[in-house]
Amino acid sequence: MNKYEHGGRIYDENGKSGDWLDFSANINPLGISEKILQTLTDNLRGVINYPDPNATELKRAISLRYKVSEKNLVVLNGAAEFFYLYLNVIRPKRVIIPVPSFSEYERAARAAFCEVKYFFTRAEENFSINIDKLCAEVESSSDCVIIGRPNNPTGNLISIEEILRLAQVANVIIDESFIDFLETESARGFINEKISVVQSLTKIFAIPGLRLGFAVLEENLAKKLNLSKDVWNVNFLAQKAGVAALSDEEFLIKTRAWLGIEQKYLVERLQNLRGVKIFMPTANFILFKHEKAEKILSELRRAKILLRSCENFTGLDKFYLRTAIRSREENLRLLNELEKII
Repeated sequence: MNKYEHGGRIYDENGKSGDWLDFSANINPLGISEKILQTLTDNLRGVINYPDPNATELKRAISLRYKVSEKNLVVLNGAAEFFYLYLNVIRPKRVIIPVPSFSEYERAARAAFCEVKYFFTRAEENFSINIDKLCAEVESSSDCVIIGRPNNPTGNLISIEEILRLAQVANVIIDESFIDFLETESARGFINEKISVVQSLTKIFAIPGLRLGFAVLEENLAKKLNLSKDVWNVNFLAQKAGVAALSDEEFLIKTRAWLGIEQKYLVERLQNLRGVKIFMPTANFILFKHEKAEKILSELRRAKILLRSCENFTGLDKFYLRTAIRSREENLRLLNELEKII
């Protein structure tokens, strides 16, 4: 399995998508809102023009939704773009990555010729970060630490207090790509010269094919990165979709209500399956372990269901799986198949 392989691999060798029920990608199962669909339809003819290089409307919408200054924003072609942009511009000598975590952190660091150091968390401690030990790993104030909040695939949520403490000894990038699924305080309000926050908009609004995200940084750093990125990095339709999505408060309320119910339901049902070890989630995905994980993956594929193998996450092995949380009907289909296999 490729080290940097992701979920959502629904395409065959000819690039055709199959008829899969995809639990391997953590996308909002409510799908694209009607407001976004209508906006895309209304603006299709606009693709004859270049997108706004300043993403003026989109920045204003992000600023209003998340209560951040436009001067602190960098709009992105998906959150993953930020790691490549930041690390290639800032070029920290060393990047420390608590693992297991999203593989693009490491991939971006190596692309920028940074030294990569893993900070291993332990299953016996539910993969929580020991902030004392992590701070002790930092050798220089120029070191950069990248942390998911909540972390993918473990679901752990580092506290604001721990972030502030870590920022005393290192530069810190906080990836809050799943934060909108939660009712919790964001790190966006604590940015400074040492703390930067990046967020995806594709997962919560179910538009991964459009690619959209943003980062909140100290003003001078934001200027530097804005001057270093592709001037048209966010396409015309993605900008329009983002503006529409960020005005749709009802969609976010509905999403959180769904997750509050389905997360609890799926956790309880998985815990009742023989041999399943659950790592308690905070967002719209669940990490679990089973000694027959390889059999589970292959049997589910026969049933046209995809789960995420976690074998290629540094710090995990072939016994770990990650499942998205989807609609009740889809969750029941997954559970029925798992019961047959296990």
